[in-house]
Amino acid sequence: MIKLGGLVTLKPITEADVYTATSKETGTTSVFKSKDARDAAIKAGTHEKRKGDKDGGVKDPSKKDTPKVNIFNKDKEEPKSEPKSEPSKPKLESDPQAEKVADKISKKYGITPQKMGEEDYKVAMGRAVYSALTNSNFHTEARELIAVLEDKPELAKRPEYPSISDPDFDKKMGDIRKKYASTYSERDDYSSALGRETSDAAEWDGVKSVGTLTKQLRDNGMSDFADKIESIFDKKEYMKKEGRISISNLVKENIINEGTRSQVGIIDRSGKIASAYVHFDGYPSNMKPGLKKHMKNEKDVLNLIKKGGARGIYDDKDIEYYERGGKPTKGNLKDFGGYVDNADRNGGAEYVYLYNMKDKKWYFADVYGDKKLKKLF
Repeated sequence: MIKLGGLVTLKPITEADVYTATSKETGTTSVFKSKDARDAAIKAGTHEKRKGDKDGGVKDPSKKDTPKVNIFNKDKEEPKSEPKSEPSKPKLESDPQAEKVADKISKKYGITPQKMGEEDYKVAMGRAVYSALTNSNFHTEARELIAVLEDKPELAKRPEYPSISDPDFDKKMGDIRKKYASTYSERDDYSSALGRETSDAAEWDGVKSVGTLTKQLRDNGMSDFADKIESIFDKKEYMKKEGRISISNLVKENIINEGTRSQVGIIDRSGKIASAYVHFDGYPSNMKPGLKKHMKNEKDVLNLIKKGGARGIYDDKDIEYYERGGKPTKGNLKDFGGYVDNADRNGGAEYVYLYNMKDKKWYFADVYGDKKLKKLF
């Protein structure tokens, strides 16, 4: 009889150690399979080591202890796991040029599950999709995305914006921002930049922008999350099989209500007009507080025109100028109707906002309304 004692020391079989770091965004612990992946996330600035995060490997905090293995007793055969289902097919078409841009940005800033951890990566990609939608003026779909990801159907409904003449305007707008605030809303970070740059590369096609980003999710084995995002397009009329129309051909009313492009400019002392394009949220209830905050005098307006316009003008964040020059839309007060028509046809505007150098007041006109110049504030 052979004695095993002294020949070998038996140790319990354990799973490999993992490495942890804390997400700066969510404050939760993220698990990484290697030290290099964890350190890369810290270097990228998305994570940091806090009190509970050790430098070395630790037991996976997300898994329960497993019993020790007895090599001498035959264990009961474990039930076979169900085979994984085949990855689902994408519903949306991606854009080849946008794919190159998205891949480049993701690699540059470490927007990958390997460097961020799966949960933080999902948040980053959800935010990128939201940013791509708003940059493409798909504001309805952006709200529906938040409603799906947050599991709050009520957030899909368009806010009832107050009139700019409402005495409780500031409070009501504050309540709206609070209600619609989300982890996935656009931020000044790399994930939001990923969405905007993808949208720009896809020429502001919201569907292809999202399709490009969900392709990245599928490439990283996250088809379920990609399906969840793409579900916001399930009942859209423009997604019918007979052919999807482009954003430029969408019903004009939808663009007015959701996209609301505008022209912002100046009337000089001789009555000449010059204005620049502003891409987002040009409706008066947004522009009034935004112009009050950032456009206090003619120098501010001339700077906007010189820089070729901006993505949007908001009272709660800095202006993101286009910084690419471009010709302003010009006109004259003597033929204000002609200027408004030019702002519509060539300037892509639903509203115009003009600072009058004579009385130092702001005025606006509804391009699709009466086209008359009225005092804004």
